[in-house]
Amino acid sequence: MGEQIDAVYTWVDGSDPEFQDSFRSYASAQPDAPGLSRFRNNDELRYSLRSVFRFAPWIRRIHILTNGQVPSWLDSSHEKIHLVTHAEVFPDPECLPTFNSNAIEMCLHRIPGLSRRFIYFNDDVFLGRNVQPSDFFLKGGGQKVFVQNTRLPSDPDHGSSRDRACAYTQNVLTQLWGPPSVPRRLPAHTPQAYDRDILLHLESMLQSEFQKTASHRFRSRDDLVLSVLYGYSLSEAIEERSRHELLSLMGLSRDYSFLMLDDNFAWAMRVYLDILLKQPRFFCINDDMTGVPPHHPLLLSLRTFLRLYFPWRAAAERG
Repeated sequence: MGEQIDAVYTWVDGSDPEFQDSFRSYASAQPDAPGLSRFRNNDELRYSLRSVFRFAPWIRRIHILTNGQVPSWLDSSHEKIHLVTHAEVFPDPECLPTFNSNAIEMCLHRIPGLSRRFIYFNDDVFLGRNVQPSDFFLKGGGQKVFVQNTRLPSDPDHGSSRDRACAYTQNVLTQLWGPPSVPRRLPAHTPQAYDRDILLHLESMLQSEFQKTASHRFRSRDDLVLSVLYGYSLSEAIEERSRHELLSLMGLSRDYSFLMLDDNFAWAMRVYLDILLKQPRFFCINDDMTGVPPHHPLLLSLRTFLRLYFPWRAAAERG
């Protein structure tokens, strides 16, 4: 039998009235808190799980990390599904509830029963065709790190909270491993492979930074961004760099496609068609629509496209 590899998802249902009440009570004291649209549920998790069940059946177990919510359509008794709450992985309960994805990702390696090597999915990331462990991991214990052709933000004083956190993480990386020989680039919006032991090592090196990020209830400019910290520690740390591959993915290709939903309907249709024709190994459709109702045409197009691409029902869905 080969190595056991798990998948991990983080998920929240922003339409839940209890979640909205909790969010508003904390956001009222946070001037730069995001809007509730950041947590909108377009049922992406259902279709991403369908992609994993169909295209990566070798995944041993799927851990779904939530604030205690459970998707109504999910059969949580299925042998592959393990529901985990934030309270089970956050070392300090005073940090909860949290609305910060960076903070949640700092605790992924604390999931009970997690395999040593695992693949992390945001719920808007999908497999477009069959994949194998070799699409993520190399012989000899190494792994593939996927980046896109966009420079990593480097200005900690300007841009979104996400951009500033990426710049902050860059500074931490430079303190650890020195200035990079070439500009660092943004991680691609793909499933991300992780090694729990390497994460534990990074946490031991940066214990106060991990704790600080986990304590931020909302995204902060001095958060660590896990995908940036981990990926470039693999490619730059002397003891790791020769074992791993940093791979650049081109958009709208057979390997990768990324669509940011904004107000460009024609471009969304173009990308949908490209995905249907090329069936890329990985694709991500990110909902960046703010201040729009759930029945906005672009949100309806997203749900229609996902139903079209993944029309079957996964074994872990209720009938």
